[in-house]
Formats: sequence, C-alpha cells, structure tokens
Amino acid sequence: MMDGFPRSFGPYELLRPLGRGGMAEVFLAQAPSARGDARLVALKRMHAGVGEDSGAVEMLVAEARLAMRFDHPNIAATFELGCHEEAWYFLMEYVDGLDLGAVARLAESLEERMAPAAAALVGLGVARGLQHAHDLADESGTPLGVVHRDVSPQNILINRRGVPKLIDFGVAKVATRIQQTMAGVIKGKYAYMSPEQATAEKLDGRSDLFSLGICLHEWLTGQPLFRGPNMVSPFAILRAVREEPIADVHALAPDVGAELAAIVARCLARDVTERWSSAAELADALEQWLARNAPGFDERSLRTYVDDLVQRAPSDSLPQRAIATPPLSKMDRQEFAPSALSVVAQSPLEAASQRTQAPSLDLAPRPGTEAPTALHDAIVPRPAAPPPVRSAVPAAPRHAAGGDSAAPVPAPQGAVARRSKRPRRRTVLQFLWVGLAALVFALGWSVVATLKRFGAL
Repeated sequence: MMDGFPRSFGPYELLRPLGRGGMAEVFLAQAPSARGDARLVALKRMHAGVGEDSGAVEMLVAEARLAMRFDHPNIAATFELGCHEEAWYFLMEYVDGLDLGAVARLAESLEERMAPAAAALVGLGVARGLQHAHDLADESGTPLGVVHRDVSPQNILINRRGVPKLIDFGVAKVATRIQQTMAGVIKGKYAYMSPEQATAEKLDGRSDLFSLGICLHEWLTGQPLFRGPNMVSPFAILRAVREEPIADVHALAPDVGAELAAIVARCLARDVTERWSSAAELADALEQWLARNAPGFDERSLRTYVDDLVQRAPSDSLPQRAIATPPLSKMDRQEFAPSALSVVAQSPLEAASQRTQAPSLDLAPRPGTEAPTALHDAIVPRPAAPPPVRSAVPAAPRHAAGGDSAAPVPAPQGAVARRSKRPRRRTVLQFLWVGLAALVFALGWSVVATLKRFGAL
C-alpha cells in the first residue's frame, strides 16, 4: 500500500488517492454496505475553501440532491454528501477504469490518435448521459434546466466493461460560485467551455454539446483545440474559445471521414441555434455513423481497444488507475447505507429522514448498474456500524429554475454554524490576492481595449 494509506475518514477507510484538482481530491475508499460488508466507493473530499463560503455550501447541497436523482448507465451514481471535521465530501460510485485524458495520453505515447470508432462510441455514451440529465424534470413535469458545465476528458471515464461514465455534475457550478475566494479553482477547464459560458451568459444543454465537441475534436485529431504555447493565460484561452477559427477534423486527420467531421463541426458551432438541438439528436447521429462505418463496434470492443493501448504503452506512461488489483466488490445503489455524517443521501432502505447530527434528504431508490470489480486482497472487510435512530420528516420540496436544481438545505451545525464570525487570516489573504488579480486583469483589459481602439490589435 502507499505511504500513509490506508487511513480513516469518519466511518470510511481511504485506500489510496485517485486524483487531485483545484476543487477537491479523490480517494479510493471502502465503506460499510447495508449488508454489513465492505464495498468500494470513490470519496471526493472538497478543499477547505468550500466550507468557508456558506453560499457555496448551500449550492453544494442543492446540486447533490439533484445528482442523486440521476439514474443512467452513463452517469456515475452519487450516494452521499456529508461533512466530517469541517471537510465536505461526496461519496460516489467507484468507476474502475481510465479517464479519457489518460486514454488520449496512452495513444499519444504510442504516436497514435484515438480510433474514430472508439471516439464516436464514447461520444455516444456521454451524449446519452447528457440527454438523461438535460431531460430531468420535477414532479410537476417542469424541466429542471440541468447543465453539466464541465464536460471534459477528466470527467469522462471508461470502466473495465467499456462503458463510458460521466462524473461531477454540479461541481463546476459550485466552483464558479467560490472562484472569487479560491484563486485558480477552474484554471485548466477554460479550454472546454462553450463561448456562452466564457462570456457568462445563461446556459442550456447545448453548452454541454459544445464542450463534448471539443473533446471529440481533440480525440480525433490528437491535438489540443483551445490550448497551445500562445495560450498560457485564462484570458487568452477564453478569447480563443470565443474567436479562434476551428479547423475541420477531416483536414487535420484525413483518415477521419467527412461525415464524422461534420458531426463534430456542428457541435462546435458558436451560434447555439446552429448546433445540435439536443443531446438526443447528437446521440442519434453518432449511433447512425457507427452503424454505417463501424458495425459491431460496441462496449466490449471499446474495452478491448483500451486494454490494447494499456498493454502496448510504455510502463512509465501507465496511470495508477490502469493497474488492476485483486477483487473487492463495488458499492451499488441497492446496497448503500447512509452514514451519520450525511447531509444529503439516498438509500433504498429508508424514507426521507432527519439525523441528530445533520439533516438529510433521502431520494427514491434506483437499480444498480455494475457488477463487482477489482481491488487489493489485503483489504479486510469490516462490519458496518449500526444505523443511527432516525425520525421521519417530509422531504423538502424541489424547485425548478433555469439551472438551479433545488432549494438550499441548511448545512450541519458542526460544519458551518459553529465557526467564529471573525474572518480567518487565510480568508483575508485570499480576498487580498483576488483583489490584486482583479486589478491586474482590469488593467490588462484596458490596455487591450485601448490597443484595439487605435488599431494596434
């Protein structure tokens, strides 16, 4: 096992890190199931800045309530949002496989580009997952206006069965809320924004289609679209997203047919009215292309393709997630039991309830999606702690409003309310840095505007 692991985190045991970003770090963990045995989960622990912003906490809770309503094989399940020792965390389905950024790097290490059929099948799975999310409505049938906001290679995983899985719904929205107090929170994701997202306009599902189009363009050409040596600042990347000419996929990669290139080009139309009207329409187009150009290429074929890349790639280029381990079953929806740390959780065993330590909202049960996968045989399952006593209360009402998924739920007393009202030194320093960054940005913008006015740009 890695140094410092396993380690405890509340009732969970963190086995090893899976990744780290500007918003959170992700761990492979084991959790007690409703049956009393240990199951694998992914635990995403948010950085400290999230809990310091009460508005971000409310948004995090609302987005978690929404994420737990998704029930689709191409969307990774979210089991629980909780808070332990002032650290907010998501408990999610563990997707045993690779993200598309890692797959693309493996192909690059072999001086190859992603196979067109593989890229199209991944795009099809992501589009189907987006279709499910975009079509989500409340009990009265009113659309909830769900937008992912962060469709990027790191948020698209391929499990060991070859099934594409989309993760991190709602996290980008929270990141946008707190970026004023956490410098660089979404740096690096600007290159996958839509033009309307880059200009802070109101978004709908077609924004996600532009982001998916960027991914498809990069997979098929083997080249970054809005990243490069001359795009080192967020301002330069956002300007490229809005204005930079987009080269045709077929022109850059002649082996990619004009039909598939046209599908990608329509995703990348800067005028939203010229894009695919919905994720369902894009999915149908990709499905028809696969039927005509790669009949028989399915999820088993995708698994074989990724396995072949892993086998042929240099050993030093293999990501940690590519290393297989002996079996321990994964958690699924039917076996999940909320912990006493839950703020929002779903359980097939209980109705909506309220805990002594923190309020929670349980949502309707959904069927599981995957069979057990592998993990280290040295991990010894431990029995689950007995469930805390709960008293039933009615579920909080959901509200639909263009992108805001639900009414906010108050944070647990132990997480936010007990903090002193006096600002922390770290918070003060963060505000000072943000103010300085804003001043530099404003000066830069003024210089660019002046130069453009006099024709220097």
